[in-house]
Amino acid sequence: MEKKLQQRLVGAITLVAIGVIVIPVLLDGSGYKSRHEKNIVIPDKPSFPLKSQTKVKPIATPIDKKKKQVEEKKKTKPAKPIQSWALQVGTFGSKENANKFRDKLRKARHSAYVEKTKSDGKTSYRVRIGPELEKKRLEKLKTQLMKEKKIDGFIVRHP
Repeated sequence: MEKKLQQRLVGAITLVAIGVIVIPVLLDGSGYKSRHEKNIVIPDKPSFPLKSQTKVKPIATPIDKKKKQVEEKKKTKPAKPIQSWALQVGTFGSKENANKFRDKLRKARHSAYVEKTKSDGKTSYRVRIGPELEKKRLEKLKTQLMKEKKIDGFIVRHP
C-alpha cells in the first residue's frame, strides 16, 4: 500500500476510537439520570372505587342475524315439497314386455324404469322415463322421441 493511504486509514481509525471513548466521557449523562432515578411509588390499593361486574348482552353478528331470519322463515312458511315429473311412454299387461321396452330405452341412454300398478283387479306395468325436476326437459324429450323413434308419451307426476 502507499504510505499516504496507510497514514489516512490509521488516522481515520484513531479518530473513530477517540470519538467512541471520549464523547461518552464528555457527556454528563443527564438524560440517563432523569429517566432512571425517579422513585415511583405504586399504591397497594387503587384510588378509584371498583365497579361490580355487570353482565353484558352479546352483540349480534351478521351470521347470527341471518340464522335468525332463516329460522323465522321456517316457522312462518311450511316447506314447499319438491315436485318431480316422469314421461310415461308405455303401459303393458306383461312384465316381460315392459322390461324389454325399458331395456331398449336404457340402451338409448334414457333413465327408464317400470312401475307396477293395479286397476280394476288387473295388473299393468307402466314404462316411464325420469324422474326430472324440470318439466321442460321432459317436454323436449317427448318431442325428440316422437320424431326419432315414433314413441308417444305423456308427462305425469312422479310419486
